[in-house]
Amino acid sequence: MVAYHTNAVSELLLQENSVFELWDGACAEKTILLGNSKPLKYAALVHASTLAFQVNTIEAGSELEMMLLCPVLDTRETSVNLMLNLRHNDCKIHLHLVALVFSDAKTTLNATIFMEPHIQGAASKLLEETVVLSPEVQLQSLPILDIQAKNIQAAHGAKIYRLDQDTLFYLQSKGLSYQQAQYLLLASYGERLFEGIALTEEEKGRLVSDFLTFDL
Repeated sequence: MVAYHTNAVSELLLQENSVFELWDGACAEKTILLGNSKPLKYAALVHASTLAFQVNTIEAGSELEMMLLCPVLDTRETSVNLMLNLRHNDCKIHLHLVALVFSDAKTTLNATIFMEPHIQGAASKLLEETVVLSPEVQLQSLPILDIQAKNIQAAHGAKIYRLDQDTLFYLQSKGLSYQQAQYLLLASYGERLFEGIALTEEEKGRLVSDFLTFDL
């Protein structure tokens, strides 16, 4: 089921099930608490929204995969700030934050991994990825590591790029038009977003139609 959000301060406890949320025109703060004993996923489609997230472990061994996909389609600003707080042993949080930028609207992606000094065996990866599809853009991307602990694993990075021309040429050599090749590459982000999420094909189709069908 798709959870729709607009303006709110909310809290989400993740224990048993993976979650998908749609943020459309929202200005919101959200706290996610990890009390799960099995790996879970939090996925969100973020459109024309300003969001501030806190992700906090509350039990040892919690594991979360996060993906936020931000299509920037018009002149409205998109801003996403996330704080990943690993406070318990053997926890894992991996975040993939993606913006598909079709306009010159201001786009901000900021995320921080924080690990407390006493924890052991924790791991976290952070990737901020921006695909530029507009002649002019306003971008800010700032991944941060704030690591106080030892015996942990942590990595962060940021990629800002246009679609790979060699890959596009290869797809065209297989009979696709340039526009079809572009769409195929961009559609893969939606597939990754929905992977492992309990949505019906009808729900996925509606989300793709509303937010991930691009006029290339």
